Order: sequence, then C-alpha cells, then structure tokens
Amino acid sequence: MSHTNRRILIVDDNRAIHDDFRKILCPERSDIDDAEAEFFGDILPISEQPQFEVDSAYQGAEGVAAVSQALKEGRPYAVAFLDVRMPPGADGIQTAEMLWQLCPELQIVICTAYSDYSWQEMIGRLGNRDRLLVMKKPFSSVEALQLACALCEKWRLTQEARDRLAETERIVEERTRELREANGRLQAEMEQRERAEGQLLRAQRLESIGTLASGIAHDLNNMLSPILLSLDLLKVGLPAASWELLGTVETCAQRAASMVKQVLTFARGVEGERLPLEPKYLIREIEKIVAGTFPRQIKLETRIAGDLPPIKGDSTQLQQVLLNLSLNARDAMPDGGTLRIEADLFEVDELYAAANPGTRIGQYARLRVSDMGAGMSQPVIDKIFDPFFTTKPLGKGTGLGLSTVLGIVKSHEGFLDVRSKVGKGSTFEVFLPVAAAQPAPVALEEKPENIGGRGQLVLIVDDEVAVRKTTEIMLAQHGYRTVTAADGVEALAIYAERGGSIDAVFTDVMMPLVDGVALSRALRKMNPEVRIIAATGAAEESRKQELKALKVSRVLGKPFTTGTLLAALEEAFASAMTADIFRPVPSPESYAA
Repeated sequence: MSHTNRRILIVDDNRAIHDDFRKILCPERSDIDDAEAEFFGDILPISEQPQFEVDSAYQGAEGVAAVSQALKEGRPYAVAFLDVRMPPGADGIQTAEMLWQLCPELQIVICTAYSDYSWQEMIGRLGNRDRLLVMKKPFSSVEALQLACALCEKWRLTQEARDRLAETERIVEERTRELREANGRLQAEMEQRERAEGQLLRAQRLESIGTLASGIAHDLNNMLSPILLSLDLLKVGLPAASWELLGTVETCAQRAASMVKQVLTFARGVEGERLPLEPKYLIREIEKIVAGTFPRQIKLETRIAGDLPPIKGDSTQLQQVLLNLSLNARDAMPDGGTLRIEADLFEVDELYAAANPGTRIGQYARLRVSDMGAGMSQPVIDKIFDPFFTTKPLGKGTGLGLSTVLGIVKSHEGFLDVRSKVGKGSTFEVFLPVAAAQPAPVALEEKPENIGGRGQLVLIVDDEVAVRKTTEIMLAQHGYRTVTAADGVEALAIYAERGGSIDAVFTDVMMPLVDGVALSRALRKMNPEVRIIAATGAAEESRKQELKALKVSRVLGKPFTTGTLLAALEEAFASAMTADIFRPVPSPESYAA
C-alpha cells in the first residue's frame, strides 16, 4: 500500500506568504523561467520537481478546521507551515498544540524571525518533538522546497513503519495464538497420555492382584468344602440344642465362600448364560429393592432412554452390579440425598477408544449410578477396585463390592468409568455392548425333591484329603457307595480295574500330574458312556469349555454343599450325559440334607 502524501497546509495571516509558498511548491513557469532556473540553479526543473497539493488557512482556528476536515475525508496533511504571529487569533505555538491533538503524525514547521519566541520557549511549550522544525524568516525557495520534500518523505516512511509494526504485531499475535493452541493441544495430549498410562498401570496392578487372588481362592475353597460338607454330618450325631452353633458355623463358612467367590469374580470374571436383556427391566428390579429396603430419606430417580437396545448378559450378575453400586451410593449419603440411575445409548468411536485403553469401537448401553455423597479424592479412586480396599468403618464393608462389579463388567466385555469430587458426590458409569437379538424369555428350572443314592458306586478323585474324606462320608450317608483316589493317575488305575462297576466319577479339576480335564479325556476313551461330574475352586473358562466338549455332566464350584452335589448326581443318573454344564445348579437350601 502506497503512503505517498504531498498535502501541505500553510497557516499564515499574510496572503503574500501563501503566494510565495505556492510559487515554490506549485510553480507554473514559462520556458524563460525554466532556463533561468537551470542557469542559476535556484530550484529543480519543473519536470523533476515533486508535485505538492497546497491548501491555505489564514488563522489558527481555520487551520485546525482544515486538518479536522482532512482527517474526516481520510486525506490527512503530511506537513503544516505555521507562522508564529497571527493576530487576533491563536499564534503558531498554540495552533501547533491544537493540530497535534488532532493529528499527532503531522509534521510542523514553525516560521519565525525569533522575535516572538526563543527556541527554548518553543521547546518549553511544545516539547522536544521529532515532528517539529523551525524555519527562520526570511527563508529561501530551496530551503522551503527541501523541507517540504524531506518532511513528506518522512511522513511516508513513518506511516510505512507504523503499518509494518502493526503487521509485525499481528503476525506475533497470530503466532502466539497458534503456539498457545499448540501448547493447549500438547497439554491435552500429555494429560490424555497420563490418564492412559494410569489406566494401564491400574489394569496391570489389578491383573497381578487377580492372579494372586485366584490362587488364594482355590486353596480357600478347598478348605471350605469339607467344612460345609461336614456340617450336615455333624447334625446327625449332635443334639438339637447344638444345631444353633452349627448354624453359626455354616453361616460363617457360607459368608467366607461368598467372599472367595467375589474374589474370583474380580480375578477372572464370571461365567453364566448370556441372553438378550432389556436394561429397563434390570433397573426396575433395582427400583423395587431400593423402595423396599433403603431409608426413606434416600430419594430414587430413574431415567431410561426410549430407544435403548437390549444387551447380552446374565441378569443376576448385572443386577448385582447395579445393586452393589446402589448400596455404595446409599452408604455415601447417611443423611439422605438423591440416588440417580440412568440408562442411555453411548457410541464409542475411534478417538474415544484411543483415549481409553480397554475399550472397543461400537454401541454400548450406559448404566449410570450417581449419588450426592461426600465424593472421593483421586488417590482413593485409584484404589477403589482393589480387592479388600474400603473407606467404610471396620465391619461395615468387605472391600469386595466394586472389585466384583469390575469382574462382572469385564466378563460381559464392558468397561467402567468413575467420576467423583470431594463434597460433590460420585458417578459410576457401566458400559455394556448392545446385542442384536431381542430378549428371549428364560424358562425356570424346577427343583427336584427327595434326592439320594440307591447304592450306586461313585469314584471320588481329589488331591485334598479333607475334601476327599468328607465327600466320601457324606455320599455314604445318602445311599451311595464310594471309592477314592488321591490323583488322576490313581483314578485311572482304579477305573481300569473296576470300571464295570463304577456308576459315576466325581473329580477335582486342578490336580498335579493328571488333572481333571486330562482324567475326563482318558475316562471318555475308556468308556464313552461314563458319567463324570467335576468340581473346581478356580477353574478358568477355557478349562470349563474343555470339560463341556468332553460331555462332563456338571461342573460344580467349590465350596459346594451336600445338596448341590446330591442334585448333580441325581441329574447325572436321571439324564445321561448332558452337554449343558453351565445350567444353574438348584439352590442347596431347597434340599433336605
């Protein structure tokens, strides 16, 4: 953009001075004048002299008005020549002050004979400015022309410098904004990476804890099995007055078994029949429980999206997830508050999956449980899924509720998210993959009655002496004959010798040398029609699938009760080798020991 500006304002009360400036700055010469100028060298030839636009003002106020109008028109003056004495109005010094208030960039030349103001007085009034020059009267044509040329060029350079400075500031501001945005993105990426690393470390820690918990659970289940099996045997020989004590022992053993089951749920997830389920029915069941058991000061609010598709899962396990979260919400609000349970559809895209390790792209049903309790700090959030970690008072919680929730959700190929602030409450979000199929009704299983043996011979295989012995005594009291083996090798030898008389084999899964799976495979080769029932304290899903492929009648979880084992044997004898090893075993409470 060109900033060439040769507009000049003359402010003087003497019209002759205006004529002189016009002759110098806007000459109209004849050939004789040009020859004279060239000969004497007074000024530049007309062809080389810049062309100026000169305006006149005869008083200071008139000059101020001219500058103001020029600014409004967007055609400012570059230079103003001011006379010092201009009676009766403002003098040159006062006029310069007013002009600079309007146009600070204006170049001003004071024309004076030094009879009115000294240089010191002018500097004292106007300041030592780089836009002020003094031209002594009388002045020559060359002096006036040189000042006009130089000051117009100075004005142009000043405007260009100002524009370049503005452009530089704009570029700096733009670059600063870009750097700020880049820094923000980098900060967000760093925070995202830190969250991902934290989730990865938490997952690794939970995996290590799960491996340890699985091994401990197996040993505990082997210890609890003979205790539960012995209780029914002890009732036979003890008076009824002692049964209350046995009931206490049984309650404690069942509670311990439940805790071990929760540990296994956390460690390896849970298996079960996966059927299409409507999330709204799960929430309706929890509504009934909350309405019937929670304190009245706990207000329940539910919101379920109308277009929510079904999910595929085990209704009992998923109800346990919602119940555990609801119980935690209740405990977080001892003085009452609002418990919210919501369900909607959530889409996991590539960005979300990349930012949250362990998630997969697709549609999920999001079940959200929120409370208005005390909330949790980040260090507490980092540990809440660890087994046996609890913030509740001693005796108020086992620390297994959330670890169980995590195990169930993972076994359903879902994931969890938790948000909490101290003093603001907590929100747990459960994400479960949606199912394509519509919900199908599940037939209820009838409970058999009056079960017991009729002299059948059962081979009991278990490396734990206590489990083997108590199982032998219990089956003998319920009409079965038994033979025992301490491991798979001994069991194969016994079956090879007495296979024709053995009606069923009850074997542990996890044993040294030849385990339950290898034993079942060998027995099936020896006798394709052999009835096999297995028991395990912590078998992995892959092992159970192998047993299913071998047509094992039933897989019992340790610790099992008398009723559970009797029901499994009854079913094995009643219906030859069923492949449905995961159909729920009838509740032991329904059978008389």
